[in-house]
Amino acid sequence: MRRLLLAALVVAACRTAAPPVIERSPDPTAPPLVGVPLDQTQLVNARSVVAAAERGDRAGAERFLAKLPPSHPVTTLARLEMRFLGGEDVAGEARAFAEGAGDYGSAWALAALAATRAGDLEGSVSAAQRVAVLQPDPGWDKLIAEGEQALLAAAMREASSLLAAGDAAGALAKARGVLERSPRLTAARLLAVRAALAAGESRTAAALVPALGDDPEATELKGRVAEALGQWEMAASLYASLPDRHPGRCELLEGARDQLRYRDAPPYLTRAVSAQAVTRKGLAAILAWEAPALAQRAGGSVPVFEDIVQIAERIDIVTVARAGVVPGDQVSRRFYPDRHVQARELRFVLERLAEALQRPAPRWCEGEAAEGCLTVPLEPSGRNAAELVRTIAGFGGERCNHR
Repeated sequence: MRRLLLAALVVAACRTAAPPVIERSPDPTAPPLVGVPLDQTQLVNARSVVAAAERGDRAGAERFLAKLPPSHPVTTLARLEMRFLGGEDVAGEARAFAEGAGDYGSAWALAALAATRAGDLEGSVSAAQRVAVLQPDPGWDKLIAEGEQALLAAAMREASSLLAAGDAAGALAKARGVLERSPRLTAARLLAVRAALAAGESRTAAALVPALGDDPEATELKGRVAEALGQWEMAASLYASLPDRHPGRCELLEGARDQLRYRDAPPYLTRAVSAQAVTRKGLAAILAWEAPALAQRAGGSVPVFEDIVQIAERIDIVTVARAGVVPGDQVSRRFYPDRHVQARELRFVLERLAEALQRPAPRWCEGEAAEGCLTVPLEPSGRNAAELVRTIAGFGGERCNHR
């Protein structure tokens, strides 16, 4: 009798013993489960496998594992967890098992944890999204949010690198992928617009800009899209609305205004304005276009320059020479159209221009620039020359300081 009573007490103690505690890993017995239902002892053994592995007791975990049905999904998961807790990389196996196990929530939980440890952000987020539905818990929501942010940041870095390396199409595809995940991410939209412009996809860029705000960076990009579409008036208006200290504002505005000004100009004039170093024939073209009143002042005799007969700028050259603004060599009958114009010669031409148009003589900056004085670069570009001619002729708009 005494022996029977002792046995009954042991059984009662086993029934009331606390279940194995699992702290850092998915509970392989948590619903929803798959497979043939296990009895209470088998469920406890499955939990005991993971609890022992968490304590670092691999031998104990193996003993409990041996008590489980070998091919049962709970056994498979417990074995994977034991290996995961032992430091093994089981990310691929865990993902494959979870996909095969369907709605086994804890299997997806292990897949998420193993992918996180392996640095597979995509795998981690997608598995966490599945387990968050099967086993709702704020911890999974946090993992998903953090993973999404990390994925977006990594994709943005990759897109920026692709754009910097000249792969505009790749950068655009990557940035658009980010926008699919996070349509309101302004940085991704800005990057996508830049990439579209660099890839020559102006229509794609135009479709992306309406969702941008009105901050300076977005406004500049809108202006660049307008440029790409040939909408120079809109581009000039957008650039003009930029803050005065916005980097590159003046150059952007002048460029758009130049395009408007030269929209109907002959090709040789646009080449002259965009030239890095202005030539005498380019300067003649600029003078004739920017100061059309010179044609009325061209009262001198018609010069004969043998080296301009075959060039497109010959009429403009004759005009400025007759007006006395850009003289040639009457003795040798040469104009030297391809010779680069240096600062001293440009100053002389501008002074003659002011005299011909009966405008105030230019005041040149000496040393530090002072208000109202003009600076001529040592090697003037076409744009430098055009700006100075406009200023002298009285049609100058907003100017930039070119150094």
